[in-house]
Amino acid sequence: MDVAFFLKLLPGVLGAAGLLTYFTSARKPDSDLEIVNIVRGVRRAFVIAGCAALILLSVWLINKPQPPDYGFLFPDGHPVAAARQLA
Repeated sequence: MDVAFFLKLLPGVLGAAGLLTYFTSARKPDSDLEIVNIVRGVRRAFVIAGCAALILLSVWLINKPQPPDYGFLFPDGHPVAAARQLA
């Protein structure tokens, strides 16, 4: 596995670990205060959405098309040499 693929896979692994940790943790009982229950619900939504976004980011990074080769843009392999040819 090369470093680029590892870096593309890392957000998805972190998102999956976050979801697994969140769903396996012990639930706190509902509070008597309604505002506490609302804050917990909002926090739950943000945690789930954030972890899903990390997983989708990793999927997008892995599946996006590769950029053109460096040598394709500059025939000599160096931008300064290509600029000198244009001048």
